[in-house]
Amino acid sequence: MLESRPARRPIVVSGDRAPRVHLWQQGCQMNTSDTAQLAEQFAEIGLVPGVALVDADLAVVVTCAVRQHAEDKAASRIGELARWKRERGGRAIAVTGCMAAEHGPALLARFPAVDYVFDVREPDGFFARIRDLYAGALEGPVPLPAGDQLCAYVPVIHGCNEMCTYCIVPFVRGRERSRPQGDVVADVGRLVARGVREVTLLGQNVNSYVDPDAGGGLADLMAAVDRVPGLWRQRFLTSHPRNASPRLLAAIAALPTACEQLHLPVQSGSDSCLRRMKREYRVATYLRTIEAARAAVPGLAVSTDIIVGFCGETEVEFSATLDLVAGVGFDVVHVQAYSPRPGTAAWRRADDVPLAVKRDRLQRILRLQRSISEARNRALIGAEVEVLVEGHGADDGRPYGRTRQGRVAWLDRSASVGELVRTTVTGASAWQLLAA
Repeated sequence: MLESRPARRPIVVSGDRAPRVHLWQQGCQMNTSDTAQLAEQFAEIGLVPGVALVDADLAVVVTCAVRQHAEDKAASRIGELARWKRERGGRAIAVTGCMAAEHGPALLARFPAVDYVFDVREPDGFFARIRDLYAGALEGPVPLPAGDQLCAYVPVIHGCNEMCTYCIVPFVRGRERSRPQGDVVADVGRLVARGVREVTLLGQNVNSYVDPDAGGGLADLMAAVDRVPGLWRQRFLTSHPRNASPRLLAAIAALPTACEQLHLPVQSGSDSCLRRMKREYRVATYLRTIEAARAAVPGLAVSTDIIVGFCGETEVEFSATLDLVAGVGFDVVHVQAYSPRPGTAAWRRADDVPLAVKRDRLQRILRLQRSISEARNRALIGAEVEVLVEGHGADDGRPYGRTRQGRVAWLDRSASVGELVRTTVTGASAWQLLAA
């Protein structure tokens, strides 16, 4: 899908050089991966991706539509780009991502400064148009600048079949489409050759992955990725509780590169709320899955997603969520206030929880989780952990990185970026570890 203004003229470039592209993205890890893929595609046809906005000829906005706040943020960015576009003739703006899939050509009417709207899942028409318009300034593929990327996202399955009543993903990302295992492994191999040492296998419902060629599941894919020479770590996001099978948990425990981390969104601790959300599991089932996961994988870190203020959520239902958070003892909780999305089943329900109540419930979850996270992190004091060093602090230059469980750790010693170190935890807060 490509929508563009018919009078779009080629970019007016500065001097004898290929057009330059500024990429701006928001939203989930899948959008991060999509943005990286777009950069590669621009480079393949001869445009220079990843430049600062002031130096760019084309600005591409990769949008999110999962909440209204995300759409508002994208609209604000497009407004800023409209001013940037007026500063020099020939500049252009393209919009893609979930807002493009949701609204399509209506974005051209809503935002007069936008020149192109395209579906990131089917970008060939957009790139063909760009190549034709700017052919005079293109001289073939350009090399991507060398990077120091240690961690990368690799999509393995697109779309989702679950149809949760609050979620717009099936409408903007489509039905589930798994990638062939060989393609995923090849992508991981190319990333490792560039210096990547940790990959996260991505999908809106990643543990429903099925290899379209051989029929293997996520556990089989993880085993194949584990065999890529030079890869140190792998993770996966995001799981549905119905698909966290014993075989998948066994793979986490057995594969050397598989990190001891499981993100398993629960969304609510109330069965009645889960039914309205069409989550297709109950609290007791979820708790049994968590129990099985912790039994199968020693030292497993468990994180989750929670929505507060969903349609009709009562104080009793919310209290059940508080009880679940306290009972499970998650390492991390990502919590959001419910935001109605047009086209979803919940859009037809009354958004009847007042905003002030949503905000209060969100803060109550955060306060509870802060105390739990701090207790779980402090329990690690004296333990040895493995840290992949990702950078140095801007203020004091101290190295920092992440443990296999995904915790941020600051090192009280010198270490180089890309180094894998074993160290002892000496202190902890709710959000990070200190290590010698």
